Amino acid sequence: MCGRFAAALDYSGLAERYRARRAPGLPGPSWNIAPGATIAVVAQDRSGARHLNPASWNLVPSWSPDDHLDYPTHNARVETALARRTYADAARSRRAIIPASGYYEWTRDHKPYYFQSQDGAPLSIAGLYSWWRRDGHSPWLLTATILTTQAEGGAALVHDRMPLLITDTNADDWLDPDLDGSDVFPRAVELGSKASARLVQRQVAPLKGDGPHLTESITLRL
Repeated sequence: MCGRFAAALDYSGLAERYRARRAPGLPGPSWNIAPGATIAVVAQDRSGARHLNPASWNLVPSWSPDDHLDYPTHNARVETALARRTYADAARSRRAIIPASGYYEWTRDHKPYYFQSQDGAPLSIAGLYSWWRRDGHSPWLLTATILTTQAEGGAALVHDRMPLLITDTNADDWLDPDLDGSDVFPRAVELGSKASARLVQRQVAPLKGDGPHLTESITLRL
């Protein structure tokens, strides 16, 4: 699973990297982002234009009568997303990239670990998105979920799940709404697992408050 992540992002750089139009309302930096918060997502529309937009981190399917579901939707399993009604439509053609500085996972005895790229570059986490509104007169709400996959390597020593990472190699296919999810998921899992194996991880102190200090190794804080 992925229940917390950090995002202290250069949106101008991200917009250039993903060739995306930057929308207003993107969230400020945070090192303790929780489900329900506003996050940044990159998605591509049917015309081929890409957008860097704010979204609520809890996917609400368009058919839902309410924006508060009886179950959490901040994570979806890549193995079952295409088959589950909540995520199926998004998995087929509404895939997104959720940029992050890094993410946290917890061991069974509740010790948090922070995962990031070796050079500190932003991670491209696989996501799904959905547009939802209460009725025909209400404003549209953009919502999103993070896709998780089976943890491997060092990550598996911390938790049995990990966020699925998208690489520069498959980002174009991942964002293309004309490609069905059943065609792009297998390669995404293969490439994402290899990318995750190159991440660095370290144990951090329990997450309290917010700030860059949350990502420091506990050995630096003793």
